[in-house]
Amino acid sequence: MQTHRQTCQNCGSVDLRNIIAREPGQADLIYARCATCLRLVAVYELRDYYHHGKGVESFLRFHTNLAQESGRGVQGSFDAVKRRAEEGFERALHRLAEQDAEDNAGDSAEDSGQQTEGE
Repeated sequence: MQTHRQTCQNCGSVDLRNIIAREPGQADLIYARCATCLRLVAVYELRDYYHHGKGVESFLRFHTNLAQESGRGVQGSFDAVKRRAEEGFERALHRLAEQDAEDNAGDSAEDSGQQTEGE
């Protein structure tokens, strides 16, 4: 898995806010806006989505093709998506933590090298 922290190209901040835009009959758009300089950083078009805190109702908004399934079938599909989301989220967080540790180790080594050279 590759992970990436979205970064503002203008100011370098990783403090971003998502703006969700919905148009009837269209895929939702997510505009990532820098919270520091307020510039547009990225736009994402959603084809498949559910809001983790809102449960199966959110899942059903984007999965209208499940209308033919039984309630148990829909719940099973939702549970599988939810489980994959939780597992993927944990893997992504773990990978980001590894990348941060690698970055910090590199920074520490550079700092140590600079101190040694200056002495």
